[in-house]
Amino acid sequence: MELAVVIALLGLAVSHLLSTARSQSDRMAVLGAREELVGLLHRAGTEAISRGGAEVVLSSLPPSAELLSGEDTLGRAPIGQAYGVALGLSRGRAKVRLRFGPLGLGLVASQTLHITKGEAEAFLVVSSLGRVTRP
Repeated sequence: MELAVVIALLGLAVSHLLSTARSQSDRMAVLGAREELVGLLHRAGTEAISRGGAEVVLSSLPPSAELLSGEDTLGRAPIGQAYGVALGLSRGRAKVRLRFGPLGLGLVASQTLHITKGEAEAFLVVSSLGRVTRP
């Protein structure tokens, strides 16, 4: 009888730990995807200065971002594939192009990104000048 009680208690503890581990894993995936997007957006400003312009193409299906300058693809962030997250764009759009001019500033690049996985979520706000903030 005592062994059955101990096994039942262990089962409850393990199920709670698995639930906590899953939610923590989702949270880390969301934060990892957000930081990868931040890095790509910062790089877009730098590349725009050195190349005379750049743009970041954000896509919600599949969740990804791509850094372009002219005909060159300078970087990719397949966040849906790498982190298993969903990406929501402002006004429910499926695809957005954020342009950066030769001074490294965004050209009306205003966008709010919503990154989710399970119960975890994170936001990323890109101002009209291309500045990135994490609210």
